[in-house]
Amino acid sequence: MRRVFLAIVVVLWGVPLQADQKVDRLAQAMHLSHVMEILVQEGQVHREELDETLLDKTGGAFFETQVRDIYDPDWMQKQLTDAFEAGLSDAQLDQAILFFESDLGQTIVALENSARQAMSDQAIEDMAREAYDSVKRNTTRFELVDEYIQANDLIDKNVQGALSSDYNFFRGLDVDAQGDDQELLAELLSQKKSRAAETEAWLYSFLLMAYRPLDETQMRENIAFSRTETGRALNEALFDGFDRMFNDISFRMGRAVAQTLRASDL
Repeated sequence: MRRVFLAIVVVLWGVPLQADQKVDRLAQAMHLSHVMEILVQEGQVHREELDETLLDKTGGAFFETQVRDIYDPDWMQKQLTDAFEAGLSDAQLDQAILFFESDLGQTIVALENSARQAMSDQAIEDMAREAYDSVKRNTTRFELVDEYIQANDLIDKNVQGALSSDYNFFRGLDVDAQGDDQELLAELLSQKKSRAAETEAWLYSFLLMAYRPLDETQMRENIAFSRTETGRALNEALFDGFDRMFNDISFRMGRAVAQTLRASDL
């Protein structure tokens, strides 16, 4: 029996992989390059919003070029792969790869990416929100999505990340003026309750739509993986990588807005 098991391992892995090779394999299994493409698209939408709200549509090619440089998909993906390498042991990388290369893992990644891309359309996001508002909270589907969100602490972690990202944006916007950081922090923290409600609604809307094709067994397997030591380590690494990435992007976006405003005043 042991020989059979060892033979399977050899078939699966061939020769032992180095940590960086395992990280690359996990990134490929999680389709991180596609995730980065989606985030780059969202960055362009964010650019348009900032151009309209803060720049009075004067950003032009100068602002567009800066934003394109900021949303560098290769650099963005490296923030996550660096977090994987720092946050997961070799054994955990092996286990994460096995999960995400499985049929269920690939299905989950595809569903999440498709839903994320679809919700970039405001009409679809509104439909997802309406579906969340009307769903019965005592259904198995809702309870499983709720369990997944709680198991991964998605609301609190996303709220903290969003507040940190906002803080860094305003730091970049005010980089030369050297404003009062304590006042800025107090203002952002005063919005925490509303941000939590907004985040909660978006997460449930998103996951109810994304996971609709999964059956109960698949949902429970996904939750079970999230509760493992590997699942928890991967979740922490993802948030560490995304937080580092978005904090840097937000600071540079704030600085780009400030530079564009100065250029338009000349």
